[in-house]
Amino acid sequence: MSRELVEEIMKEGKRPSVVILCIGNEERGDDAFGPYVAKRLRRVREKGVVEVIDCGTVPENYTDVIRKLGPTHVIIVDAVDFKGSPGDIILSFEPTFDEVSISTHKPSLTLLAKYIQGDIGSKIILLGVQPKSVDWGLSMSDEVLAASEVVVKALKSAIKKIKGALKGEARA
Repeated sequence: MSRELVEEIMKEGKRPSVVILCIGNEERGDDAFGPYVAKRLRRVREKGVVEVIDCGTVPENYTDVIRKLGPTHVIIVDAVDFKGSPGDIILSFEPTFDEVSISTHKPSLTLLAKYIQGDIGSKIILLGVQPKSVDWGLSMSDEVLAASEVVVKALKSAIKKIKGALKGEARA
């Protein structure tokens, strides 16, 4: 997963900048996936290269922040129902959001993604997990917690490789 992310982000040929937009509600079981990933990635931020935003259930409130950052890529990290098994991970470089269902976030991710792509000009990458339950008052399931650690490890590795490539570029 890390290698695919790096290849996708670096293939544009221009200096990449990434916003990792983590969406979810910590009070709704596996919907806490996004905020959990955001907390685990706090230390990977680097101005002009990577920014992590924990936007809770209101990602639309962060469009001005994203616009100001002007990223080449926005990675949307969220619990999404794509009819997989709990804990399954989806990584899509051209998400249509037709294959996933979001019931806890309004407006839809489709509208948000279209706005970010069209008005801000960032490419969208979806990094989601299949939830087991998003009922109120539950903790994250073991399956989604394990998937969260896989996602965090992959994102940290990808970010490290991107930062390394940019440092090498600066020395050249």
